[in-house]
Amino acid sequence: MRRLICILSALAVLLPAFGQTKAGMQKKLSQVQKEIANLDKQIKANESQSADATAQLTLTRKKIEAGKELVSAIERQIDSTDAKIASKKKDIAGAEDRYSMMLEYYELLVRKAYVRRDNRLWFVFLFSSKDIGQIFRRYNYLHSVSADLRAQAEDIRGQKHNMEEEMAALDSLKAESVALLAARSEELSALKADEKAEKAVVDKLSRGKAEYQKKLQQKQKEAEALNKAIRDFVAKQAAASKPSKGSGKKGSTGKSSPKSQADIKLSAEFAGNKGKLPWPVSGTVVGQFGQHNHPVYKNVKLPFNNGCNIATASGEAVKAVFGGTVKNIAVMPGYNQCVLIQHGDYYTFYCKLRDVKVKTGDKVKVGDVIGSVDTISGETQLHFQLWNGTDPQDPEKWLR
Repeated sequence: MRRLICILSALAVLLPAFGQTKAGMQKKLSQVQKEIANLDKQIKANESQSADATAQLTLTRKKIEAGKELVSAIERQIDSTDAKIASKKKDIAGAEDRYSMMLEYYELLVRKAYVRRDNRLWFVFLFSSKDIGQIFRRYNYLHSVSADLRAQAEDIRGQKHNMEEEMAALDSLKAESVALLAARSEELSALKADEKAEKAVVDKLSRGKAEYQKKLQQKQKEAEALNKAIRDFVAKQAAASKPSKGSGKKGSTGKSSPKSQADIKLSAEFAGNKGKLPWPVSGTVVGQFGQHNHPVYKNVKLPFNNGCNIATASGEAVKAVFGGTVKNIAVMPGYNQCVLIQHGDYYTFYCKLRDVKVKTGDKVKVGDVIGSVDTISGETQLHFQLWNGTDPQDPEKWLR
């Protein structure tokens, strides 16, 4: 990976600008490269701190996916570079043809000038004219021949300079292609090593199904306890926001509904940002929303996930995805500290925090730091949930 960083840095120096497409490719490579580096750290931490081979398998498979994506991105860049090399070779061939034609024409002009090199011939040519008008016309012709020689020589020098620039660009493209091929080769080797590690983890899991199922039962209880606590909290909040009997915006008592206009507006703004919300933490999704089977024991169901799990670096800052009010801070078994933020009718939950930077009742804005991610049993993951009222949502559909 360190070698790949050096290669990509060298490419940036070789070719500072090849348009938005190249810049986009480099950005994508950098993002995937960073994701792989983070997953690699997680895998190493998990190896030393946790006996949970399932977590190890999930991280390894995510790394393999990211590695394949990186190889594909490099291959696309190789194809793009090869196409540019072919185009550049065609440009150089055309420039060489034009250069040859210019030289031929210049040689013809030089030969004509050489034939008339004797100044006496020039004077005879001028003064043998029939009249003064013909003298001027012949003089202009001779002057034009000299000017053509000078202009043609200048054009040839310019064309030669252009060809030298084209050749230099071609050399840079070839250097980029060589570097990319080396990067691809390195990443393919890394992929083979990761796939070998994946097989070893699968073998380990295959031998320890009974032990894993005991751990799964514990995780199941922890997940159910968290989901119940969140569901009860949301239901309580929803009940509190309903108008009491006989009341309304303009009821007989004159009291307004607990749901304020500000909450209604906030709910609409939150809903309008579906698919545009920022990620609460930088990392890779290793646990998706919904019910999933175990990656090895295909007939074993994992605990239902009401949110998503995002693998990240230890101590990574967790940020609010939208403006709202901190409604609760709780400690849950297996999930450590959890922060619950209300956004009108919507709620976001940030669990597995090491420390919390906010307190109940605080108003937060999008991007405000609410805490940092903890490492629990070798796993450094943020558990994130998003609810619309009492209905849990798939967070990945809301985040950009």
